[in-house]
Amino acid sequence: MCGRYFLYYDKEFIIDAFQIVNEFDYEEDRFNIAPSQDVLAVVKSSTGNRAGYMKWGLIPKWADDSKIGNKLINTRSETIEEKPSFKESFYQKRCLIPASGFYEWVKQGSKKQPYQFTLEGNEPFAFAGIWSRWNKGTVGRSDEIISCSIITKESNSFMGNYHHRMPVMLRPEEGELWLERETKKDLLLMMLHENNPELAATPVTRDLNTR
Repeated sequence: MCGRYFLYYDKEFIIDAFQIVNEFDYEEDRFNIAPSQDVLAVVKSSTGNRAGYMKWGLIPKWADDSKIGNKLINTRSETIEEKPSFKESFYQKRCLIPASGFYEWVKQGSKKQPYQFTLEGNEPFAFAGIWSRWNKGTVGRSDEIISCSIITKESNSFMGNYHHRMPVMLRPEEGELWLERETKKDLLLMMLHENNPELAATPVTRDLNTR
């Protein structure tokens, strides 16, 4: 799974890496991003890639209660085209969620040790994501919630030493294919299932749990 991550790239780096065409607010140096928070995401528009903030935890448009998003922070790649919560967004509303790395906790004795995971060489990447627009019971766009979910897959051999699931991590050029509306379904699924990044793992302070 992916339940916490961090983003410390500066704004100009993100604009360049993901070819963003719009102006957007940016909160720098977020080292413990958690579910339900607003997260930076990139979508494809008719004028190019646009960045903005979405609530982390997908709220499908048919949901009666926005609290369902608390359970849908991650989307399993294996069932993304089958589950009603994810299917439409997979076909029509894909996004990138820029990150510098993510955290997982590993049990060591009676305690859990957090590790941070980055691409080998600290290369830029983004999580493959899906998004949705929800305004159940409201009438104006000002009341709507735009939310997203990070796609996960079975861990590769390296990540399997720490956790059985991992996020799908796309380099910028792969991200362009993910965002492109004309990319065929078979290629999208292949990008998810065959994603096999080279990772580096570093233990970090246990104080992370209290931040």
